[in-house]
Amino acid sequence: MKRLFILCLFWFGSSAVVAIVESSEQESAEPILNATVTLREHGYTLGDMIDMHAEFVLDKRYAFDPNSLPLKGPVTPWLDLRDIAFTREKMPDESKLIQIDFKWQLFGTVAEAQLINTPEILLRTLPVEVVGKENQQTLLLRIPPHGFYLSPVLPEKLSDEEAPRPIIPPPRFDTATPLKLGLLNLALALLLIIYWLYIKDKIPWLPRHPGGMTLLARQIRAQGTAKQSNLSEADMRMIHAGLAGCAGQSLYPNTLEVLFEKAPYLVHEQDNIRQFFEASWQLFHQENTTSDEISKDDTLAWIRRAALAERSFVR
Repeated sequence: MKRLFILCLFWFGSSAVVAIVESSEQESAEPILNATVTLREHGYTLGDMIDMHAEFVLDKRYAFDPNSLPLKGPVTPWLDLRDIAFTREKMPDESKLIQIDFKWQLFGTVAEAQLINTPEILLRTLPVEVVGKENQQTLLLRIPPHGFYLSPVLPEKLSDEEAPRPIIPPPRFDTATPLKLGLLNLALALLLIIYWLYIKDKIPWLPRHPGGMTLLARQIRAQGTAKQSNLSEADMRMIHAGLAGCAGQSLYPNTLEVLFEKAPYLVHEQDNIRQFFEASWQLFHQENTTSDEISKDDTLAWIRRAALAERSFVR
């Protein structure tokens, strides 16, 4: 009788334990919401990055737990999670659109093209204690595996051909034309440099027969007239001699037009030349006149311009 009582007590106790476990399992069972996953499925090889986008709409009763997101780092021996970012967007019906972007990197290869799956990721909503809503369970958010094709890095099998393949010679580029163009450009550059030196009167033996203004500019440069405070009478007579050399004869106030006929390149400076000629002529032949009326800087400037025009003039 005692044994029968003990057996009945054990049976009732085990039944109660089973009922409690079943009820707790039912209470702990969480509803699952699968996310929508999109990614490019082809064209991956060793070291490539995989951009995966997952999104799901969460009812207004639930709040997403960002702490359930996976951490960056190795996930499998051949796959690393390099970056993860998520955004929340409130919908018109007060539900929330959760979007998560994953960036994976491959660290493995295959012998031939093979379908590989991304790992399954489980996320959660915030528990009841945090949300503060009664009669609510946490929601399990599942990002299912998604397949993509991984391509091999090396060919499946190396060639066993005994005879070596013929060596394809590199294409023969046209080297003659660039060489000719280079030499032509070099020659043009040298000619331009020589012409620039000629124009600036930096080559003493060019021109072979220098004109009067060129000789005058050289004499002024050699004597250092630019360092003087004023033009001396000797400087003015030297300038008169230079103008006479351009005209091919002695010049007087009434024969100054001959200068511009014989040296037409001086027409642009005729106002400066006339002014200098008249002022210096009065200084030579009249009393109580000084050289202060003649500007040294202006005179040297038009002499340099006249010499440059003389060298540039095509006879």
